[in-house]
Amino acid sequence: MTLLIIQDSLNIVKENFVQGSAVLQTKTNWWFWIAIVEFGAILLLIFINRAKSRKTFKNKFKADSISQEVDFNNIINSSFNSIALYNALKVKCHPDRFPTDLEKNEIAENLFQEISKSKTNVKRLLELKKEAEQKLSINI
Repeated sequence: MTLLIIQDSLNIVKENFVQGSAVLQTKTNWWFWIAIVEFGAILLLIFINRAKSRKTFKNKFKADSISQEVDFNNIINSSFNSIALYNALKVKCHPDRFPTDLEKNEIAENLFQEISKSKTNVKRLLELKKEAEQKLSINI
């Protein structure tokens, strides 16, 4: 008889313990999942912030460079031929060569400034050479 009473008491304690732990466990799970969602939101905000900061000047410059068309032939020609062409043009188109004709002197001054700006660009120097031959009536 006492054995039955002890077994019944143990069964009642066991049921209450299981029910109590289940209630406790669901409360713990609820708060645990809230904490997980908050942690995920924090991580998401951190990643968004890092993605915004990655658009630096270097990346913008890279994107602009990729979107532009590059004339490698002009770059190679400029490396080898720009100095000789520049020297010839600066001598022939210098404004001091046209002291008497004011119109040609002004044209020569503008051309000379453009030539100085385009010192390393063969393509532009060739355009300026043709312009100088036409406007200043000189042979280069």
